[in-house]
Amino acid sequence: MREGLAREFPGALRAAAWARARVGRRLVLWGEPVVWATISGIGAGFLVASVVQAVVGLTNEAIHALRAPTPFPLFPLVTISGTAAAAAVALGTGGLVALALDLVYVAIGIALRVPGVITACGRSGGALPLPDPDQCTAVGFLASLWPQFLGIGLGIVLARTSLMTRGGGTNSLLRVSGGLALALFVVNAAWGIAVAQSGYAAETAGGSTSALTIAAGIVAAAVAAGVLAAQLPRGVRNAAIVAAVWLVPWFALQVPFASRSLAESIAAENVIAIVTFIVIEPIAAAFLVLSAAVASRARFIPRDPG
Repeated sequence: MREGLAREFPGALRAAAWARARVGRRLVLWGEPVVWATISGIGAGFLVASVVQAVVGLTNEAIHALRAPTPFPLFPLVTISGTAAAAAVALGTGGLVALALDLVYVAIGIALRVPGVITACGRSGGALPLPDPDQCTAVGFLASLWPQFLGIGLGIVLARTSLMTRGGGTNSLLRVSGGLALALFVVNAAWGIAVAQSGYAAETAGGSTSALTIAAGIVAAAVAAGVLAAQLPRGVRNAAIVAAVWLVPWFALQVPFASRSLAESIAAENVIAIVTFIVIEPIAAAFLVLSAAVASRARFIPRDPG
């Protein structure tokens, strides 16, 4: 019978053999110095979270279109998967110190959320409703971090069971992605601090200016990541891959949202801000690839010694 199936469906048998040969294989990455391993881990988290965000968003849209109840909140899956990927790669390629640095990165991100939570609690009368635990208490805030805790634990398990390192080398794609993620993190943190200092009312009053400022910061972050990519092997190709993955949630979620938003009546003072936030990601992605290409070319142009 097996021989008959093999003659009838040779392609299917070859595919099954290929799959069997790869079941149980581990993801293989280069071992890296601690700092670069941390950056590569952050980059892995950025790539995985971008893809999962698009999948979760489309799933939510499909559930709402069917008017079916969501069995449980899906968006924590984005945090869980991104945190797990970052922890796994950091630990697998750089060891415990790299994992510790990745945890510091996560902790800083959590700390930067605190002023916003305090402001929201003050406006809501001291309680933030479901689906999250009430974040207006210390216990509730810690409980709301369960996706991060779960992701870190899952990442440690994955590093031990599904990841292998080979000698020393450069995980170029993950470094480019990590550089972009860190640069965007700095931009968002600076913007959040500026908003906290100026106050929400001032931020709302200058919505167009703020949108253009954060857009300029995002482009600058993309350019910085592109320059980093130019210093690495296959930098332009990796920059293009990172840019494409970065745009996956934009294509899946923001484009449909933008089409619905622009179809509705919008206050004139909000038009510039909305349009800016719609178009900034593809523009920044283009700058990422362009800056990588320009910087890479500049590396090999001989300079006049005079």
